[in-house]
Amino acid sequence: MLTILERTERESAKDYVVRTLLYNIINAELRPGEQLLDQEMCEALKVSRTPFREAELVLAQRRLIDIRPKIGTYVSYIDITLVEEVRHLRSVLEAELAVMACRRITKKELEGLWENLAVWKLYIEKGQEDKIFLLDKQFHGMLYRICGRDYWQELVESAAPHFDRTTILSFRCKPMEHILIDHEELIRAIEQGDAGEAERISRRHLMRYTENIDAIREKYPEYFKK
Repeated sequence: MLTILERTERESAKDYVVRTLLYNIINAELRPGEQLLDQEMCEALKVSRTPFREAELVLAQRRLIDIRPKIGTYVSYIDITLVEEVRHLRSVLEAELAVMACRRITKKELEGLWENLAVWKLYIEKGQEDKIFLLDKQFHGMLYRICGRDYWQELVESAAPHFDRTTILSFRCKPMEHILIDHEELIRAIEQGDAGEAERISRRHLMRYTENIDAIREKYPEYFKK
């Protein structure tokens, strides 16, 4: 079932379609291998075919959908190799961010990280994986901003949906508390200015994917590229 997001006031039709399809692909509302039916989706999103097709081209360039001429358009299967490349990129960059944050973080920024953690705990109790996913993105985004590395974040986010899909599926397969513990330990290391420990925790955190991938593939084998 396609989740229809609300269109913002100044958002173009193409950008709206990209954002909505991206949300549904990441959250597996549009499942890997599922065909995108243009007419049906245009009616649901209240857009014409031109911006819809433009949005499809954007997502095809990002390897999130496959356009097969004269056959149809389909949600891409999860590519383990591509996901691992994104994980590795994040691991390198975010380990460096953890070290930098030990030197640069302010009291107000530190409080922001702790507040994020507190809200995490609330939504874990409620089992709201969509809220937890957003909080996880916000947590890591805060570290990029604290360190003044906005361009690094842009680079990561351009490829992030491939990794994000496995993150959502891992929430459905494994307990989420271990991610929360990683965040808490990382904040404490940064708060104490322990760069070595902060780097170690950051790298461990990004290795969680390798711990979860077997469980994800066992539960959702049809989602993965053969």
